[in-house]
Amino acid sequence: MKLFLLSCIFSVLSLLTVAQTKVPDFGIITDEEQKLKECSFDPEADAIIIFDKAIADHNGDHNLVTTRRIRMKILKEKGIRRGNIEIYYYSKEDFENISDIQASVYNFNETGLLFTQTVAPASVFRQKLNERVSVVKFAIPDVKVGSILEYQYVSTMKHYGGLDDWSFQSDIPTMLSSYYLTILPNSEFAYQVYKRSDLPIVVKPDKYEGKILFEMNNIAGLRDEPFMDSRRDYVQRVQFQLSGYQGMFGSRMRYMTTWDELGREQMSSPYLGQQLGKNLSGTSELLNTVKTIPDQYRKMKMIYEFVNKTMNWNGYDSRGSSDGIKDAWDKRKGTSGEVNMILINLLKSADLDVSPLLVSKHGNGKINSNYPFIDQFNCVMAYVTIGEKTYVLDASDYTPPDLIPLSAINTDAFIVSRKRSKGSIIRLEDNAHMNKNLVAVMARVNTTGAMDGNASVYSYDYSRLQRCKDYNLRQKTYTEKYFTGPFPEMKLDSLQMENIDNDSLPLSQHFLFSLPANVSGDYTLINTNLFSGFEKNPFISDVRFSNVDYNCRQNHVISLNIAIPDNMEPEALPKNLRLIMPDTSVTFSREIARSEHMLSIRYKIDLMHSIFTADEYPYLKEFYKKMIGILNEQIVLRKKQ
Repeated sequence: MKLFLLSCIFSVLSLLTVAQTKVPDFGIITDEEQKLKECSFDPEADAIIIFDKAIADHNGDHNLVTTRRIRMKILKEKGIRRGNIEIYYYSKEDFENISDIQASVYNFNETGLLFTQTVAPASVFRQKLNERVSVVKFAIPDVKVGSILEYQYVSTMKHYGGLDDWSFQSDIPTMLSSYYLTILPNSEFAYQVYKRSDLPIVVKPDKYEGKILFEMNNIAGLRDEPFMDSRRDYVQRVQFQLSGYQGMFGSRMRYMTTWDELGREQMSSPYLGQQLGKNLSGTSELLNTVKTIPDQYRKMKMIYEFVNKTMNWNGYDSRGSSDGIKDAWDKRKGTSGEVNMILINLLKSADLDVSPLLVSKHGNGKINSNYPFIDQFNCVMAYVTIGEKTYVLDASDYTPPDLIPLSAINTDAFIVSRKRSKGSIIRLEDNAHMNKNLVAVMARVNTTGAMDGNASVYSYDYSRLQRCKDYNLRQKTYTEKYFTGPFPEMKLDSLQMENIDNDSLPLSQHFLFSLPANVSGDYTLINTNLFSGFEKNPFISDVRFSNVDYNCRQNHVISLNIAIPDNMEPEALPKNLRLIMPDTSVTFSREIARSEHMLSIRYKIDLMHSIFTADEYPYLKEFYKKMIGILNEQIVLRKKQ
């Protein structure tokens, strides 16, 4: 299931022939398309893209002009929603414009007669989502199972800086995906193809004309999978970046072809390097106070918390600041890059060893460390060194300094530094901290079989971090997510949250609960898998395309003491046991003991790896099937005769 990588640089050098796969003209439906009932290479799909074809070229003003045309067929009821079309574009400062929109739907009656309906221009509307992005929306009418939808549009960008990845794959299967690009005169573009090794691709460059064609066929849809690290990492795609240009006197100029060159370029960039060393008004009191603190860690933490509380993140990521960090500071609001560049400046002013760290957050996908593409990164964070320890700080979204932000953990990042020895690719891993939970339950079963009691859950490290964020954002749904979700009939009361503002202590969650009786004749069934988070098996698919990424190692201990009434006794207690994965990466144990009127049960789950590859998935799937089955075994109590 690994992605195959093909990299190359193309420019105007030699003559080759480029031939595209022809598709029917707009409005011409073939017999094969009409008869299509199911996707042979993805039978579960609710719709199929027949072709997705784009031609990107430049006009006389060197604008990037892309004409894109998409045709799809609806195969199942669930696919009808795909008649609602949305085309997103970058509208800030009129950088991109969407025009020449055409859309139609083709339906057939019982005799096979074709009926065509066209979307009227008045039905197309535009919506500004924020200061950067807008969307064109329209609904294709009369969409039903068997309908064929078709639409096309033209995107005009001010320059080739907007050249984006081309994705051959979506969440539904694609029969043909084709991208034909003409590059700018006197320019060189590097590209990388990310694809599975078992999926063929056509790459045809015409270097004399400065054109290149990419085509793929019969690609299954990529749907979300549990604990998927980044969907983008598994999408079959091609990525571009300007790598060189021809100077005025015919000399060839290289552009960011090594990591060292990329680092130097970023240090001289007006968006990143030139933002270092800025004086920020109103911070002198903070800096004077900080400089009196001898402990470097306390200095760092004070500045980090100050920036996090003072600055508001606008929800967007960036690799620096397009308008300057002074503007963001005056507004007390900015992108993640602007917030973190403000943090880096203040840390530098406090004489701490700090560098900008280019990061690709999980949703943006992994970087390829073998090729220095700046567009692989979408965020900048602060990288601080204190003695032998290093810290990764993101002031736009608070994480205790000892932990790596969840958005960047298990990724590669690039330290930007003027010193060549310091600029390098590093791996952001954390083997010292876990997703750790201790659950302690004291309960009793009454004479009718109902159970009530109190529970205490102690969450450490990354579990604490995630639960604190969830509680602060969504208090109303917190108990359902972590406690009552698997038990619709459970009643929970008197939730108390402790240490939510103290990073050095575990998050303590205390509450009362009750469950109704589950009785069958003289028998009462007791569920002992309470508040573990392992009530259902997430791994039920036979095939896995992506890695299983838990972000960090995990440790869970669930201890229950359950008092049973005098009129009941266990029918037969489950046995003590221990499960171990072949490579010892996951272990599970169950221990049960009984005194006269008390049952003591202890479960322990350890995941020693944070990432399991798609090749390891069958073993993990089988382990989870056994473990969840054991956790959900109920203890049977019977009435004494």
